[in-house]
Amino acid sequence: MDIIVRESTFGRLLNHLTKGRVFPYPLHSISTVSLTSSSPGFTSEKGDGPYKLIGWTGSDDPEKPMNWSTGAKFMVMLGVMILNFSFYAAAAIFTPSIPGIEEDFQVGAADGTLGLSLFVIAYGIGPLILSPLSNIPSIGRTPVYILGLLCFFVLQIGTAVAKNIQTVLILRSLAGLFGSAPISVGGATLSEIYGPSHMPYAIAFYAVSGVCGPILGPIIGTGAILQWHTWRASMWVLAGMSAFALVWMIFFLPETLYDNILLRRAQRIRKRTRDETIRSEGEVKMCALSISRTVANQIVADFRMSFADPIILFVNLHTMLIYGVLYLWFEFFPFVFADIYGFTPLQQALAFFGIFIGAVISVIVYLLWLRFSYEPSAAKLGASYKPEVRLIPGQIGAACIPICLFIFSWTSRDNIHWIAPIIGTAFFAPGFYLTFQSALNYLGESYPRHVASVFAGNTFFRSSFGGALPLAAPAMLSSLGLGWASSILGFISVAMLPLPFILARYGEKLRAWSSYAN
Repeated sequence: MDIIVRESTFGRLLNHLTKGRVFPYPLHSISTVSLTSSSPGFTSEKGDGPYKLIGWTGSDDPEKPMNWSTGAKFMVMLGVMILNFSFYAAAAIFTPSIPGIEEDFQVGAADGTLGLSLFVIAYGIGPLILSPLSNIPSIGRTPVYILGLLCFFVLQIGTAVAKNIQTVLILRSLAGLFGSAPISVGGATLSEIYGPSHMPYAIAFYAVSGVCGPILGPIIGTGAILQWHTWRASMWVLAGMSAFALVWMIFFLPETLYDNILLRRAQRIRKRTRDETIRSEGEVKMCALSISRTVANQIVADFRMSFADPIILFVNLHTMLIYGVLYLWFEFFPFVFADIYGFTPLQQALAFFGIFIGAVISVIVYLLWLRFSYEPSAAKLGASYKPEVRLIPGQIGAACIPICLFIFSWTSRDNIHWIAPIIGTAFFAPGFYLTFQSALNYLGESYPRHVASVFAGNTFFRSSFGGALPLAAPAMLSSLGLGWASSILGFISVAMLPLPFILARYGEKLRAWSSYAN
């Protein structure tokens, strides 16, 4: 477990200030590391070689994140989950504040909802910038987490003391941009510490933290507002949550980017041996490109792949529509549980527990499927295994979403008990969770060489759509009424239902045509 503290921001800073006396690095990383002198020499694009390239001491190198202890890996995963939950809760925790903001600043419903929409749209843009930054060897993962979270924390304080709606909207946008580190880097961090056999379980729990954020966020926000009688209380609670996550990250989140770990190893050996030809491979390659050029190239690659590959395009459209339906549908809750059933604000927040129960059941079922169906099947198929197997949970999830929306649409009546629409909401969790688990794991296995670009592009498209759709909620409800407004979302989800079945049938052929697929 010493690797956790030594490789954390706190440990590395203390090691630097004490000149290596506190949290010293083991001697094997300095004296017995393997140096490979390239032949005729490894020369960067600038031509300033040859170099002696440094790498891992072997497949069992203890400093390689995949070789860390189970306890150390668990601490990393827990930290990423805490941050992921806090960030996703930040979107939904704002919802109970909207009526107070409208009253405080004398603005309409559209202006109040804009604080949610801009946040969601901005966190779709963040991964396009933060993901390539975290892949640069001289930067690594932890600075992106720490600096992004620090900005996020400060912006919550600014929002809590804002004097006008313009300030709220600007700060919410910036918070979504800077705070998007967990969705930009979280998956990459877990892939660096877990092997293929454990990665699906890690991603499953990581996704749970993201699903629980939007569900529990309104409950947390409503509780804070009722306790302190101001919409600003929810922002102070969010500031406290982000402060806790920030402290955890500083002390207990180690660096996991392989290129960064090897770069710092090379720097230590150069300092000890005074041999300036010792380099890590990432360090040499980094000399050829500026940071701005690296980020720009990655953004172009993200967009090119999102439109050029049919599988990526179809999956992006599918998840984009589901995300939009989710955030638009959430806007219907106050009209149902406040206007129809007369719920208090706290009771309205507790109505989200139907989705929470559905999420718990979804996770249990998904983990059982991984253990008793997917793993035996993958082991049996061996080399003939195809990523399309990953789509099976998504086929079930695709059917659950319209079931949820139609039950919710036509049971939300004052002559029908409130438990009926809440039971309907429980079906959304398996629809949302299983669809995203299926789609993102399928993309990750189909495009392993471009997984960062694929995920960043997917996040951008689904968040842009998810952020824009809630603005349409008041107009839909006033013109169509709750039943047909929610039913239209149901019909959209019915139209999306065949997609995982189509990909399961034709995905292999489409991948064969792709220049990006594995």
